[in-house]
Amino acid sequence: MGDVALYRVEALVLWTKPLGESDRLAGMLTPDHGRMRAVARGARRGKGQLSAAVQPFVHARFLLWKGRELDGISQAEILGPHQGLSLRLDVLAAAAYCCEIAQALSNEGQEASSLFALLAAAVDWLGAVPPGGNLPVLLRWFELGALGASGFAPRLLECARCGGPALGDSALFSPSAGGVLCANCSVGEGGVLLSANSLRALHYLAGCPWDALAGVRVGPRTMAKMAQATAAHLDAVLERPLRSRALLSLPEN
Repeated sequence: MGDVALYRVEALVLWTKPLGESDRLAGMLTPDHGRMRAVARGARRGKGQLSAAVQPFVHARFLLWKGRELDGISQAEILGPHQGLSLRLDVLAAAAYCCEIAQALSNEGQEASSLFALLAAAVDWLGAVPPGGNLPVLLRWFELGALGASGFAPRLLECARCGGPALGDSALFSPSAGGVLCANCSVGEGGVLLSANSLRALHYLAGCPWDALAGVRVGPRTMAKMAQATAAHLDAVLERPLRSRALLSLPEN
């Protein structure tokens, strides 16, 4: 490489796409540099470690060289191949959704260690979840964690407008306000009406360690309302819907 500047990063591959006849462009999330893109020369033709590393959901250490427009990937050490994610459509869709959220909530050149750790834990969890595992719990946990890590955590127990108590038998979750509203502040507002159980479950998941998720149980009606609220909040923050959300209704394979 001569005097070309080299540097190393730990990264999770969020997406890839062909570049030219033999190269592959990868979008990655790193703890120190946030979101970044890099090209792997010849990765589409090769069958070695580099080609295997530049695949969605792979966790690896990369050696990169600085380029004029795009940096290039020179070497890779795979830490987590996560090959099993592609064997089940529901798990694959969940992983793609988490990666799209990470892509949307991160910035190039900006530290993202909390978001990176969250995504790494989610992908590990998805790689090990058995058929029938509670994917909605993982998805709500990741949505809330990613929003919190990015500074957009919703207000769940106190009114997002006046700061007063908002938790009665039910409360209105307002995406435009950034959380739940008390009875007075919710007059004339649109949003998602959540039961006290839904709000408590959201609050619990927002602070739940990932290794405790397997023990969390939420009923389907409560979960549906929780999903409606987190989706609306994400859409309000991003000012657009997430494309991969449509895939989450795929059945288990």
